[in-house]
Amino acid sequence: MKNKAQVGKALGRVASGLFVVTAKYEDREDAVLASWVNQCSFEPPMISVAMAVVRPARLLMEASNLFIVNVLGKESNHLLKHFSRPPEEDLFKGVKNSKGLEGIRVLSDAVSYMECEVVGSVPVGDHVVYFGEIVGGKTLKGGDPYTHVRTNGFSY
Repeated sequence: MKNKAQVGKALGRVASGLFVVTAKYEDREDAVLASWVNQCSFEPPMISVAMAVVRPARLLMEASNLFIVNVLGKESNHLLKHFSRPPEEDLFKGVKNSKGLEGIRVLSDAVSYMECEVVGSVPVGDHVVYFGEIVGGKTLKGGDPYTHVRTNGFSY
């Protein structure tokens, strides 16, 4: 690749939202801060989520074929901080939540959430892109979503 530093700066300017993807399978659950979430179909309504291969939440999504996307608001700094370095013991301690589809956590302070069934996936580089059909969800706190722009497109 020519001009990797300049490409990194240009790629970093691609804006995205910030989300917390929650997943559960049997008695295991996880949550991961994600920025690569996009709508990819109107009918049926679907979103795509890119998850790093190393993320434990990815394996729970594959095992259950379910996940929830919690949309963070621009005022959601406490959720951003909490899930950027989640505690190792009780992942949801101190975070208001309820249970959605099949007991997967919904973050009460999120702007909105979408319950999804995995309908397909594609490995791409160091990530796997999951396609989820939206089967439920609603607006919670409402408000404007968090917009994220990176300084370098080669790292989070």
